[in-house]
Parts: sequence; C-alpha cells; structure tokens
Amino acid sequence: MEFPEVGEQCKVSSCRQLDFLPIKCQFCGDKFCQHHFVPQHHSCMGSYDVIKEKECGKGDHRYPCELKECTGGELAPIICPACSKNFCLTHRHQVDHCCPHYQPPTNPMAEAGVKLQEITNQLEAASSKKGQGRKSDKLAAKVQLMKLKQHASGDSKLPQEERLYFLVLPPKSSSSSSLAVFVSHHWSVGRAIDVIAALAKVANHNNVTDADKLVLFRASDGSRVAPLDKILNTLLDDQELYNGQTLILEYVAQDTAVLASFKDYKA
Repeated sequence: MEFPEVGEQCKVSSCRQLDFLPIKCQFCGDKFCQHHFVPQHHSCMGSYDVIKEKECGKGDHRYPCELKECTGGELAPIICPACSKNFCLTHRHQVDHCCPHYQPPTNPMAEAGVKLQEITNQLEAASSKKGQGRKSDKLAAKVQLMKLKQHASGDSKLPQEERLYFLVLPPKSSSSSSLAVFVSHHWSVGRAIDVIAALAKVANHNNVTDADKLVLFRASDGSRVAPLDKILNTLLDDQELYNGQTLILEYVAQDTAVLASFKDYKA
C-alpha cells in the first residue's frame, strides 16, 4: 500500500526533521529545515566552495532581504519560487513578504489535520491486516514527530539538531501516563533510558545486580532496543530506530529480547 508524502525531511542525517515548507539549498539542490539550510550547516557538496573563494577577502557576505522595510539577510540565498526575489528567513513565506502571486488556502490547518488523520487511518488499517513492520514504523514516526515537538520534555540546553523525539509508554506498574520526550542522538541507549526514567518519574534499578531492568522496546512489535551501549545515532542511521517513534519502557529480566505483551500498551 502506498501512502501520501507529508512535507519533506531535512537531508542532514542527524536531523531528518519533517518540514511542510523545507528550504532548498541554491547550491546543491537538496532541501533542509531552517536550522540546516545554510551551506556550511549541511556540509554542502554543491558550488558553494567556489562562490565562497570568490568572496574571500570581502568580509562577511550576506544575501539581503528584498522586502523594503527589512534590513536583514542570510548567508545563503532564499528565493521565492513564485516571485523569484530573495528574502531572509523571517520573510521567506509568501504571506510574510506579501508575494503578488500568493493564493491563500481555504483553511491550511484544517487541511493538514485531515491529511494527517487520513494517513493515521491508513496506518491502522494496514497494521490490522499485516502487522506493523519497520516500513510502517518509519511513516508512523514521521507523522507523529510533528506532534511530539510541540510538548516534549527534555534538557532545554540540548541543541535542536541533536534532539531525538519519542513517545514513551511507561511500565504497567507505573501510574504515569504516556510521555513525549527528547534525548540527544549522541547518547547511548542506556543513558537515554536513565534520562527517560527520570522524566517519567519511574524508579530505576538498572545499577542493582539482582533487580529487573528498565528496558526500551518498540511498541510496534515488542522488539528490544539494544544493546545498552549502542549510540542512538547509529541506530537511526541503520533504520533500527526512527525519530518520532513510539517506545515502551518496562521492567524485565536482563536477557529479555522481546516484550510478549507489547499489544497491551496504549498511548
């Protein structure tokens, strides 16, 4: 079954942020989020280095915003595809620079909500027939990521480009409800568990020899997110984990590889 695409993901592998309005790099042609569209922020492989050499000795070069009342500019050009003028990040959207070719949608938020709900319904239908595998994990995470970013808990000092977002379902013995969290993609699985347990206010006895261990499982199939020393970014690159995925936190015996009762956990 094919699913419609919703926006585009930032091409930076450590980010992969889903954006309804991604910014296209004028040098390499790839699309990025607002944090990585500048060439030096995504290791641009286009003609940026040539242009940068030409500008050498001229001081900092900025592409000025063409909105009359704006004095801002950016290190890379942001061209409006409708009017072909250059704008700063603040005024890049058509509505923000009063683009003469702008055609306002009837209700953009409602249309986006309907589209997300349609995808969610399709995912649920496909899951009931075939079971959720890695492909549906990826799409479900992509859709859920936008929601998680609005209310996730975590260390506010973590840079945006380092953050991985998860919806965590707490242990059955806990009175806590499901929790949206973010962690660093530089952390190990073990460190992420420690931080998530603290955010969810769940007792953590992973340093006690004979105690059951807190372990993360994928909510789609009950498989364990392991080993504990594995770096999250490596799991992300290998597509064993997805930004925005739903995970289960549960106490189990140390050698448990699959959570048999994973279907009993609800968000």
